[in-house]
Amino acid sequence: MISFTMQTDHFTISPITPGDLDAVLAVYRQCEDFLALGPDPTASMAMVMKDIEISQGEGGIYCGVYTAEGALIGVVDYMPRGFEGNPQRAYLSLLMLAAPFRGQGIGPAVVAAVEAEIHKDAQIQAIFLGAQVNNPQAIQFWQRQGYRIVGGPTLMHDQTTVFELRKDLTR
Repeated sequence: MISFTMQTDHFTISPITPGDLDAVLAVYRQCEDFLALGPDPTASMAMVMKDIEISQGEGGIYCGVYTAEGALIGVVDYMPRGFEGNPQRAYLSLLMLAAPFRGQGIGPAVVAAVEAEIHKDAQIQAIFLGAQVNNPQAIQFWQRQGYRIVGGPTLMHDQTTVFELRKDLTR
């Protein structure tokens, strides 16, 4: 479990459980503005389950972002190591926050907390992610977090087109 505090609000990031699936679906539904940029604009339990399955198959950790009261307000999925078969590379696969929790600094705090967790592994030299080319707000968000575009545009298996971004970790 990863914990972080913003002013007086405390949040935790931990792997979701089967009991969280309805709440995860509710987060996805509140992110349909983001989903509309891809090939499947409507959130469904099948979409949630597919994302979890892909994460597990790639060695990822699919987590919920929870308030101190235990409400699920977002999801983050990351591969702590082994991106593209390289043990020195991590990957951030997904970050979604329910609409009412955006624009409050929670997203950057989640990213910083996950990066700190990844950084505990002294072998990790860089974190990668993909941002859809038709989502300039996401690209700008990641650039503000210190990521830079290093590849793309690339057509992905899900028919989205992404830029590859990278952040080098310093010790």
